[in-house]
Amino acid sequence: MGSKLLEKRLATENTRELLLGGSVNICPMRIARPVVNLAFKAAGLWKRAHREFMNPVVRENEFQIPSLPEQLRDFKILHLSDLHLDLDTNLTKIIYERVKNLSFDIAVVTGDFNNYTVHTDGQALVEMRSLIPAFGGAPIFGVLGNHDSMRDVPVMEDMGVRVLLNENTRIEKDGAEIAIAGIDDPNIFATHDLDKALAGTDDAAAKVLLSHSPGIHKEAARHGVDIMLCGHIHGGQICLPGGKMLRTYKDQGATHVLRGHWSEGSTQGWTSAGTGSCGVPLRLNCPPEILLHRLIPA
Repeated sequence: MGSKLLEKRLATENTRELLLGGSVNICPMRIARPVVNLAFKAAGLWKRAHREFMNPVVRENEFQIPSLPEQLRDFKILHLSDLHLDLDTNLTKIIYERVKNLSFDIAVVTGDFNNYTVHTDGQALVEMRSLIPAFGGAPIFGVLGNHDSMRDVPVMEDMGVRVLLNENTRIEKDGAEIAIAGIDDPNIFATHDLDKALAGTDDAAAKVLLSHSPGIHKEAARHGVDIMLCGHIHGGQICLPGGKMLRTYKDQGATHVLRGHWSEGSTQGWTSAGTGSCGVPLRLNCPPEILLHRLIPA
């Protein structure tokens, strides 16, 4: 990812650990969790919201790509995001059962394997390792989110998840190649480098970019990305009836990239509502999702 950006990320991680970790853990999510749980129980909504959290929906999406060669017709990408697997480990087996019977060419995880920004127990990675057989041997690619640490990378790569740190790789099918690029977290850490991540991809039949956050959608469009897959916002997680978000997320740059399918110039994207949840094991009017993206010629 480059020495300067690596130093920047490690320095930010160390600062967070000093501020939030140690013998007195003052992580805001750890403090807020019992308060939010109590509020939902008092309102009589906790059981309903927890059931929604434990029931990720499998959604299918179609990306139509101009000039996509016939060899890549029906190329399928399994897309998970924001797993936060150490929040409630009972969710792991549910994800496993929903994924194991799906058919896809590759799998991607767009960040936030962990729930807590400062984590030392490694529980999320233990859960991720137990999910690996569900992918049926398909290549797995991932990027780090703002809840993940560089220390997670060797563990994930040991279990078979290729973590893309401002870099790319190729997937070949019947003589045609797709470039899979990934950037480090562009939101909290701001350690992304699209020039580096997409270097040498101009001759690929399609360019797919993995990013934790959708906030760099305009930059992705300027770089000629065909498909951008991301997450981070959880679709709002706790929403009003009809799925209306309670927050505006103006820091992400535009309202049209906050959830689901979107376009920015010639770039198409999907911002996942997340497969897990953050902070509390609750969802309201915003089901978690497991995505199957299918590529076809326009």
